[in-house]
Amino acid sequence: TNRNLIGDAAHQLRNPVAALRAQAQLALDEGDPGRRSEILSRLHDRAVGLGRLLDQMLSKAMVIHRTDTAPRALLDLRDIAVEVLEDSDHDVVAANVDVTLDLPDRPVGVRGDALSLAEAGKNLLGNALRHGRGPVRLGVTAGVRPELWVLDAGAGPPPHVLTAPPARFGSRRDRGGGGLGLAIAQAVAASHGGRLVLRNEPDGF
Repeated sequence: TNRNLIGDAAHQLRNPVAALRAQAQLALDEGDPGRRSEILSRLHDRAVGLGRLLDQMLSKAMVIHRTDTAPRALLDLRDIAVEVLEDSDHDVVAANVDVTLDLPDRPVGVRGDALSLAEAGKNLLGNALRHGRGPVRLGVTAGVRPELWVLDAGAGPPPHVLTAPPARFGSRRDRGGGGLGLAIAQAVAASHGGRLVLRNEPDGF
């Protein structure tokens, strides 16, 4: 597992770091102020994307570690949803998207690892904020198999993405997705005896 994680890090970081170095060199060599400003703007965007990628890689490492070591406790899944929204406040403000909570009145008990479940939820919400369309709802559904879900008003990804399992490397690296968010959520779900479901609903994805 550690070997795979190191391989992932080397693969995912090599190109973004090289791009940052190249853009920085271009900025140093550029004499035109307007052109230099454009390069610095791209450099900033790449740095933000790289920071998000690093956050997701650390999240994945934490999830892998806790899958084997963290004890399972009785939790209220509604508390996990609230924590997800509170911890994602900065991303919500940056995306300028309305996010509402949709929670049942009664506790929704599950046995699990709160930290891992919250990480999965934050990745799902972050994915909706970056790739979906507002407004966004974050909710919990009670039942035999309780659900923590995120719904945005967009059309969702292309059909081939819905039928393919989340890969270690995604295709939206240019937008800072890193391809790890859904893979993290899938790993957390599997470690709790659940599954990640991607589907279109009448009012969104």
